[in-house]
Amino acid sequence: IIELVWHSCKEYIAHRLFKSVDELKSLLDNLLNQGELAIKWHRKIKNKGNFSYIAA
Repeated sequence: IIELVWHSCKEYIAHRLFKSVDELKSLLDNLLNQGELAIKWHRKIKNKGNFSYIAA
């Protein structure tokens, strides 16, 4: 589950420019702690053993 959360978070912040680390921290706080992150649950992910799973 954490891999889906982190992957969705990285997709949300990718290709954005931040004026400061505090601005990035604020965005991550909003995404992770304030419930603004929309997680795409139906996707293939790989674990450390390189097996594919589909999260449901």
